[in-house]
Amino acid sequence: MILFVSGFNRSGTTVLLEATAAATGGEPFTVGDLIRYGSPGLAERLRALVEADEPVDRGVDARPVTAATPEEYGWLLVDQGLTTRLTSRFHPRGAPLLRRVADDIAARSGTAVLKNPSDTGREDLLLRCFPEAGVIVTRRRLAGICDSADRALARGAENTAYGMALTGHSPVVRVAVAFQRTRAGAALLRVLGRWNLRLRVLGMLRRTARLPVERVAFLDYDELVLDPVRAASWAGHLLDAERLAKEFRASHSFPARTVPPTSRLDRFLDRRWARVWEQGRRRQLARGIVPAPAGTAG
Repeated sequence: MILFVSGFNRSGTTVLLEATAAATGGEPFTVGDLIRYGSPGLAERLRALVEADEPVDRGVDARPVTAATPEEYGWLLVDQGLTTRLTSRFHPRGAPLLRRVADDIAARSGTAVLKNPSDTGREDLLLRCFPEAGVIVTRRRLAGICDSADRALARGAENTAYGMALTGHSPVVRVAVAFQRTRAGAALLRVLGRWNLRLRVLGMLRRTARLPVERVAFLDYDELVLDPVRAASWAGHLLDAERLAKEFRASHSFPARTVPPTSRLDRFLDRRWARVWEQGRRRQLARGIVPAPAGTAG
């Protein structure tokens, strides 16, 4: 079985990936898989970090880099030249390799759980290339994504070992990191990042609304934090929802933060985004794909 966890960067996909893998008894795609299937250069760089005497973390957060650390399959596609230039988005020519990796993971554990934030909004392509797969699509309020992204960028600019290993010490990445370390550069990157996210949300909404609801779970990160049991029930047709709620609660250990208000545009996009999720869930209820959670109006 293959399950994709889809969501923009900093929308809780790593925690949800781990919880989904634990709930299914499966395994996520990891740094170890990058070492196993990547080029000799990538494997050597990552192995050096994994085996380092001093622990190395992911840079954008404090998660230690080990062979079991969850990671994005897009890094493997880029490394193997199986995706479009300057992006880690999935391309059908990468399907045979990703299929082999997923089959190997599923052979070990029963379920392969994969994620790649660059493919958010392109789930229809993944479902066509992997007809037996399901997708958990995740939303999070834009204010939360932007707040987390700002902190991740600032931390990553001062902690570059893992990022450089993944990108092969790319000169472009070096310039971007140097730019991020200046006040003006950091401010510009924040603005560009916000507009890129807004445009991607706009592009994602229509395509997500057309996904086959029997193969998709519409999960909301903020709902999962507040009420894991009720929120996870929307994934009950793909996995054990009670177990997912339990594993998410166990994995989610981040302190609560007061997120600054967002712009009027972001609030508008949040409402549109929430409406797509609501419409998808209503279609699932109408077709009996998922039972109505307690307190849901018919």
